[in-house]
Amino acid sequence: METYAIKDNKSFSSNRFSALMKADIAVNKSNYIKLIIGGTGVFIAIALLISILALIAINGVKNNTALTPEIMEGAIKAHQQTYAFSYSAIAAWILSIGLTVLGSITFSNLSSKRKRISTLMIPASKAEKFFLNIIIYLVGGTLTLLIGFYIGVGVCKLIFNGGFGAENFFQYLFGTSATGTVCTFFILWSLFGYSLFALGSSLWPKLSWIKTWVVTMIIQWIGTIALIIISTADITWSAFFMYWEDHLTLLKGTGITVLAILNIVCWVLAWWRYRNVQIIQRFMTK
Repeated sequence: METYAIKDNKSFSSNRFSALMKADIAVNKSNYIKLIIGGTGVFIAIALLISILALIAINGVKNNTALTPEIMEGAIKAHQQTYAFSYSAIAAWILSIGLTVLGSITFSNLSSKRKRISTLMIPASKAEKFFLNIIIYLVGGTLTLLIGFYIGVGVCKLIFNGGFGAENFFQYLFGTSATGTVCTFFILWSLFGYSLFALGSSLWPKLSWIKTWVVTMIIQWIGTIALIIISTADITWSAFFMYWEDHLTLLKGTGITVLAILNIVCWVLAWWRYRNVQIIQRFMTK
């Protein structure tokens, strides 16, 4: 690792960053392996469960002697497509939740005084430490989840010949609805889930997922109450929905823009919080 001086704490060195990553992987290798096994194992377990249910349904069709070969073949194909869709739907939910979990542990090395001392004493700038966490948990974690997803797809195809009929990841999830707008929205929404919980991890590293979830639930409840109050006002909702239908493309673009801005805001705040972290925090006394 390069010679480090206090004046370097605001600089970013690619060589030092590479050495930092190698050292981190060497130290935390066992933890990362557990995360990889856990991440892929969830998808395999879901795929096996779906496959068992699919086989039970398919065998029930095959054992029905009252069906003609053509009807039986159609029923089997329908079950294959239905259970393949079930896996895709559950997998999409797991991907979304998995990203929030990864976000909540992004800055877990700040969860105690001992860990903060160890982290702050590493001879590297805070920018290097910050981006190391992002690469490991966002990039590495996302790749792990995607690998687990495709392993699950392979399990379904192998066991019950799951009728996915897809050419790429988004078609597995959304089928014929996998338009550019839908895919972009899904990516930004998933990244927002990660970014929001990563921000929570920088604010309160202990029990980060639970605390961030509680805060988001409170905000959602406030928003719901606000909508209820607005709905009781003298508003012509039919005109509103006509506007929605007439300007659907514009509103979709607005939603994507808002999500992109929210992602940027979360990352800016997370970096600001991480940059100003101290060994002794007001909200972390241990």
